Amino acid sequence: MATIERRLAALREYLKTISADETVFIVEGGKEFRTKQDAFTYLREHGAYTPDGRRIALYPHPIDGIDPLSLSLYQMLDEAIETGRLDLPEELESDPL
Repeated sequence: MATIERRLAALREYLKTISADETVFIVEGGKEFRTKQDAFTYLREHGAYTPDGRRIALYPHPIDGIDPLSLSLYQMLDEAIETGRLDLPEELESDPL
């Protein structure tokens, strides 16, 4: 029981450090990088690199049970991280209505 209580206390301390106003990326090596910008804006402006040159490896997001539009956005962010930059096409496309 003491082990569970210690783990819960550590989790509570970690949760105190998390801000809802920050975006969290995972960089190579597994450490977190936090920014005040949303993921879309950060990747568009800075690419998949932190100010100190570390490579962003992952943007944690849900995989199951999300709507198609959110899934499409997450896939776009994943591709941007893989290629190193988020570039938008000159003309945006849409499915026929």
